[in-house]
Amino acid sequence: MMQPSTLGSNSRFVPRGPGAHAPHERQRLEIPQAQRRSLAREHGFESLLTEGMLPEGLRGTLVRNGPGLFESFGVPYPHLFEADGAPSAVRLDGAGAFGAQRLVQSSELLEERAAGRPLYGTVAAWPRRLTNGFAMRTKNTANTSVMSWQGRLLGLMEAAPPTELNPTDLTTLGVTRLGDVVRGPFSAHPHRVVGRRASYNFGVSYGREVSLDLYELPDVGAARHLARLRLERAVMLHDFIATENHLVFLVAPAEVQVWRALLGIGGFSQLFEWHPEHGTEVIIVPIDRPGEVKRFRTEAFYQWHFAGAFERLGELVLDLVAYPDFASFGDLEQGVISEPGRYERVRLNPRSATLHRERLSSVPCEFPRIDPRFEGREFTQAWVVTARGAQTGLGRVHTASGELEEYLLPAGTFASEGILVPRTPDAPEGDGWLLSLVYDGASDRSHLAVFDTQELCAGPVFRAFFDHHVPVTFHGIWIPAEN
Repeated sequence: MMQPSTLGSNSRFVPRGPGAHAPHERQRLEIPQAQRRSLAREHGFESLLTEGMLPEGLRGTLVRNGPGLFESFGVPYPHLFEADGAPSAVRLDGAGAFGAQRLVQSSELLEERAAGRPLYGTVAAWPRRLTNGFAMRTKNTANTSVMSWQGRLLGLMEAAPPTELNPTDLTTLGVTRLGDVVRGPFSAHPHRVVGRRASYNFGVSYGREVSLDLYELPDVGAARHLARLRLERAVMLHDFIATENHLVFLVAPAEVQVWRALLGIGGFSQLFEWHPEHGTEVIIVPIDRPGEVKRFRTEAFYQWHFAGAFERLGELVLDLVAYPDFASFGDLEQGVISEPGRYERVRLNPRSATLHRERLSSVPCEFPRIDPRFEGREFTQAWVVTARGAQTGLGRVHTASGELEEYLLPAGTFASEGILVPRTPDAPEGDGWLLSLVYDGASDRSHLAVFDTQELCAGPVFRAFFDHHVPVTFHGIWIPAEN
């Protein structure tokens, strides 16, 4: 087995951009307690109060997903990742804005309701946790993200197959394996490659061996299984990224404590440990030749999310939000990431098996996204949620300079991931509308905020208000009206 190499031999970190050399500034990225309350009510699409002028041509549906049921029969889930999913949506059309929210009605949740007690997760009684562990049974909460594929809407989590949702009202249709293609879990972070007219995803299966399954979902035609790779350890792998020719995984040493999972011992965050001595494994898979895999190791670091990736002069260039370790996972039990990540660029050279890291912005941030027309291609800007003490903001990172444009929300108001909708199909990169689902602590309600990216710092040009709070959402998608 290849030993993890030192930072000096095959990995290099260089800070860059405004503030990159500034004294370290401690910040927090907080999910307010009010957003960690279960959804107030379920409903299909109903009219929302609006403010401002709905931009001409902005027609479609923003669908977001996150945890929405934070307790089971009065027993609180200790970690956000255990909560049952609650997808929400805002549809914009010529008649106005319409909002919906539903709880994912998984077969496991229905089983619990029939039994009248918790049967899954760390809130279940220990004998049941023990039998769940040995039977490899988990609840499919579908609580992390959503995917639109060939007119179908899929609710996703990283430990189970997709859950199909009805796009007309968000009701649950049930688990799908996409024509028996999905062999095990199907992660919550698929990535599209525009040039291939296809999306890609992965899943990690645990057993006698730990397997990494790779999938392709073309815009037209059936889904297919690309390859199965063996992983050396039972790791938690949250995200990956794709270029036009490669799938890239940075497998950090956040490792599942299998004996705890099997025996049902300890809390949810205790199921994972950070082992920096094992390093981060880089796995590069050519899409057209998935058997020709390149693997090497570098110094341990962690990322939750990638922004995008592309190929240039023999290198693979990846943008992501980096953390020194896995402490943020345990922080999520309290709804606060005490040390948020920073936006970085990683350059991989497959031939020399080297990795170079460069910090592009020192501002604490998360949930990076790029213009969807540039997925898999070279891009020059990315959108992030920023953390400035008691305030959150929406920012645009200009990757050539590290410059950050930023709109800070008022204190007590919390932004979600910003999703870019291009103004027109051929508009310049980043020209369009930035959509964020915002929680306002003063009114205890959530609303969709729409920003004109040409004047980001001027604030939202349009807002559509729910009459209730929407629990925290992690990720979302924009489905244009023509789809």
